[in-house]
Amino acid sequence: MSHYEGIHVDSPESLERIYHRLIPISAHMGVKVVDWDGTTLRLEAPLANNINHQQSAFGGSLFSLAALAGWGLVQLKLSETNLDCSTVIAGGDVNYALPVYGDLICVCDLPENWPDTADRLVDKGKASLRLAPTIVVDGQSAMAFNGHYVIRTR
Repeated sequence: MSHYEGIHVDSPESLERIYHRLIPISAHMGVKVVDWDGTTLRLEAPLANNINHQQSAFGGSLFSLAALAGWGLVQLKLSETNLDCSTVIAGGDVNYALPVYGDLICVCDLPENWPDTADRLVDKGKASLRLAPTIVVDGQSAMAFNGHYVIRTR
């Protein structure tokens, strides 16, 4: 895929293929797109591929999974509106609250301001968006991520 070729994802399966093709570390991590309901994206990855010396999930893998969740959610929404854009993560803050001793599970919800973001993209050709993917363990937040994504139309 060239740098300028558009990305179109319209299902969890197509997003997973795009991850593995465009972001090879996602395949090594074993990232799976488990669910997309139009507003919430759920990713998982096996602990065995992302383990550290403490036998818990490697912090860099948790960060990467969260960053991928935000990027993927944006791609899914852009494809729904047929906007051909380039999306990058410009920064992110993380808070590790609990160790993860099982498979990595990340949930990312569409923020309420998505319609405004899409309008800015159409009007100005660029927009930024904050997303807050969360790594969850037994219903609790093990890692909270605050990611800043920049989106530009091609």
